[in-house]
Amino acid sequence: MNDSPSSITNAPGNHVSDAGSVIILSYGKDLLAELATHIIEKYRDYLPDLTDVTVLLPSSHNNIQLRKYLLKEANQAGYQALLGPEIDSLANWINRSFPSKQKILTDQQRELMLVEALTKHNYLYGEASPWTFADSLLELFDELSERDIHLTENFDEFLKQIDSAYQQNNADTTIESDALMGEARLVHTLWRAWQQQMIDLNVVDRHTSYLLKLKLSELQSYPGQSFYLAGFSQFTPAETNWLKSFLNKNNTSVWLQCSEPPDGDVEYHPDANIKRLLTSLDINTPFPEPEDQFEQCLNTIYESANTILQERAKHFAQKYSTSPLQPRLSLFEARSAEHEAMAIDLQTRIWRIAGKKKIGIVTENRRLARRVRALLERANIELQDAAGWALSTTSAAATLERWLESVEEDFAYQPLMDLLKSPFFFPANKLHCKNRDDLLSTVHRFEQGVILKENISRGLERYRKHTQYRQNRLTKELAAGYEAIYPLLDIIEEAAKPLIPFIGNNLFKPYEIVEALGKSLELLELDTSLSNDDAGRKILDELKQMQSATGSSSLKMDWSEFRNWLGRTLERFNFQPNIQTGHVQLMSMTQSPLYKFDALIIAGAEREYLPGSINSSPFFNDGVRQALGLSSHTDKLSHRFYQFRRLLESSREIVITRRVEHEDEHIVCSPWVERIKSFHTIAYGDDLINQTLTSLVGHPETIVTDRSAPLPKPINANPGVSVGAGMIPKHISASAYQQLIDCPYQFFAAKCLKLEPLESIKEMLEKSDYGERVHLCLHAFHTGAKDLPGPFNKPLTEKNREESIGFLTLIAEAVFEKDLEDNFLHRAWLKRWHDLIPAYIDWQIGQAQNWKVDSTELDINTSIEGLGIPLRGRIDRVDINTDNENPALDILDYKTGLVASEKDVLAGESVQLPFYALLARQYLQKPASRVEYVSIGDGKVRARTTLEGETLSNLTHLAGQRLIEIISDLENGKSMKAWGDQNACDWCQMSGVCRRESWLEDGTV
Repeated sequence: MNDSPSSITNAPGNHVSDAGSVIILSYGKDLLAELATHIIEKYRDYLPDLTDVTVLLPSSHNNIQLRKYLLKEANQAGYQALLGPEIDSLANWINRSFPSKQKILTDQQRELMLVEALTKHNYLYGEASPWTFADSLLELFDELSERDIHLTENFDEFLKQIDSAYQQNNADTTIESDALMGEARLVHTLWRAWQQQMIDLNVVDRHTSYLLKLKLSELQSYPGQSFYLAGFSQFTPAETNWLKSFLNKNNTSVWLQCSEPPDGDVEYHPDANIKRLLTSLDINTPFPEPEDQFEQCLNTIYESANTILQERAKHFAQKYSTSPLQPRLSLFEARSAEHEAMAIDLQTRIWRIAGKKKIGIVTENRRLARRVRALLERANIELQDAAGWALSTTSAAATLERWLESVEEDFAYQPLMDLLKSPFFFPANKLHCKNRDDLLSTVHRFEQGVILKENISRGLERYRKHTQYRQNRLTKELAAGYEAIYPLLDIIEEAAKPLIPFIGNNLFKPYEIVEALGKSLELLELDTSLSNDDAGRKILDELKQMQSATGSSSLKMDWSEFRNWLGRTLERFNFQPNIQTGHVQLMSMTQSPLYKFDALIIAGAEREYLPGSINSSPFFNDGVRQALGLSSHTDKLSHRFYQFRRLLESSREIVITRRVEHEDEHIVCSPWVERIKSFHTIAYGDDLINQTLTSLVGHPETIVTDRSAPLPKPINANPGVSVGAGMIPKHISASAYQQLIDCPYQFFAAKCLKLEPLESIKEMLEKSDYGERVHLCLHAFHTGAKDLPGPFNKPLTEKNREESIGFLTLIAEAVFEKDLEDNFLHRAWLKRWHDLIPAYIDWQIGQAQNWKVDSTELDINTSIEGLGIPLRGRIDRVDINTDNENPALDILDYKTGLVASEKDVLAGESVQLPFYALLARQYLQKPASRVEYVSIGDGKVRARTTLEGETLSNLTHLAGQRLIEIISDLENGKSMKAWGDQNACDWCQMSGVCRRESWLEDGTV
């Protein structure tokens, strides 16, 4: 082999000269291992000193692996450590070697400069958003800079160049087309404006800086140094020229991987880019022969010859009677995304149990990757996530987003509560909280007691006002717990002040908005908490970069444009944790070159991801792009094809997974995978589906679980459970007692296990909310409520009927006021109550003839003899009969909805009225002479299901005795069984716990 720059070898050997050599290995070789062996053998006489050796890789992902291989080879040669070599990516090495003399634009500065140029030439793009337009232009301009392409200053000359390119590709197309003329003028004008801006500011973009450094590097001699470039599949024209100069220095070796490039000028082929690279380097050489039948089979599948796939498959099967693919490669077709994730999780665990140490999962589907990561972590399998995830999806970014949404949406409860519950929110210096538990306790009380109970959906002042309302209705001790809410709201309000002036459509300098955001974060003490988190620190760094980028910009933007800019900034950066360990490596296709695995899963093998959406520029077609020296869509597609083809030989065992449908819609398979499947089916009558994995996914024996836990017993009768005294609720309410009667198992699930669903904010009033409003109106009317008109202190008679109707109407307007702020449609509920007010006043006039209102909304917490836990409840109203010397009590319960029938009450099926009688007797130390429902609805107001006299006395006594006996049974461990009563089950929210259908064969008890 000679030492000329074009010398080639297809297999490294002893004493290989690296004087301008290009070494080509087959895909099946471990390029990094071969390179490490070669370097140690070549420099054996100089060991352990390899400081004169520099290895340049496509990226830095493989640096550690190469060092491991080098150290392993050095150990075998008798050396425990090495000095060098320098290992880096080509771009990093060039940039480090030649510090830039000019200021290099950051991504934020580039974006601002281009948007500023766009706003000055808005006649070029009409009504489109300059921010959206900037994305495509930056991609085009970056490629122009990267490839050292300079558009001529004269627009007419540029127009002729574009016209010529279009004519070559489409004879029917002329540059006289308005669309083509506009496209050319837009690109040329903005390119010149962009370049002029950089000249005026004496700055360069990173691609131009990189080109200048490449040229400086070409001028260096590097005496005594050796360079290895390994694993590349494509170079830019400028990098190709740099590589030519280094090959001519006779100190550089290029190591490539390839199989059989296509004959002729075929663009869409895995090895097309390698062939073009060698052509650009003026190198013509034979390529390595296939190492085995597996590689030969893949070469045949992806052959670019004129013969159709069916003929190639049959011919291959005649030549090789046994499939070379089947032992190494299989396919898994999933019914859904979760099914696919479960299959990947299971296959990974199978391989780990089998002792495989280097397992790769490669996918372009980041959603799938994150689900797989969660499943593997659940199985205690650590993995390295080389792909990471967008900074915008981190919890730190979510906290920032929810804060901005809170300010934008008048502190709507959803983003505000997310912020307050965030682990990053803890303004300890301002709240003087002892610990985070104190803060969370305040937030919980704010959410449950104010937002949900008061149904307040937004507005700091409304939150404050209704916190006060809530306190007014509570005892002094309970109300004191709400005091901590006020300083919390004050902090939120103070932190929002710097941002509020910018919310809207007015234009501001970006610097002012970023500065205000920084001040806001400081007031919330989020700057401190974010700085203690890896992702949070990156967010703060990006904000600093944004602020720095605005220094020389005259651009102005409104809030929505700033939010767009901030969102794009956080989306652009790919976050990856600093410390990652594990034998399983999760990565994207672009990060996979040079990796070798013991086992590999290529996941998400659908056309959507393989080849996926190859970003195509909206400017110029492929023919014009090639004429200008830009990369074509086919170039990018071929590069992705190359990465996939190399992966197929990066492991001795490969499973390719994909979904076959999504929401009953068929999903198109990747054409690269479909070609494998079709070829193998034709050749060997087998579609390569992994039947073992298919049968195991979802099988109970493969699900990660605690095997030491006892198995549940099969249910063949009404489910029942025994509870200890510790699980019984601390008090009994009327609703809890009713649950005990309706179904003891429902009580167990709801009260003992506390599985009752949390209340939620209602954007629309519901019937129960309407009932609460009516209760509050009557409370204010009869006895008074803080911040509402009332009470009406005059005796109700026919003479003041209209006055009392007007007064109750005034109260109703005040009570429903906040609901009308949230939704004008709530006026229908107010009208419904308006229409009933006269009927209520008429009923009350009749009631007032014998009874006087004594109290309303009476909260009672009392105990009865024989029951170890207190009773708790709220009585809507207590009236006193003043005609007797010993006044009698009338307990009234307002009902705006359904009223329990007298039959159910007398039979003991409905316990609310007797329960209220129990409460009144213990609390007021006097038995009620009457309890009744007051039905307010259907245009009428009337008493319903009235209990009095001996009937009431007996029912009250029996209700108390039954409650004592039930609670005693529970404390003694008696089983609580589900009744399975249809009426109770129809309205039960615990049906998912008892699973009635599983123990009632015919659906009846």
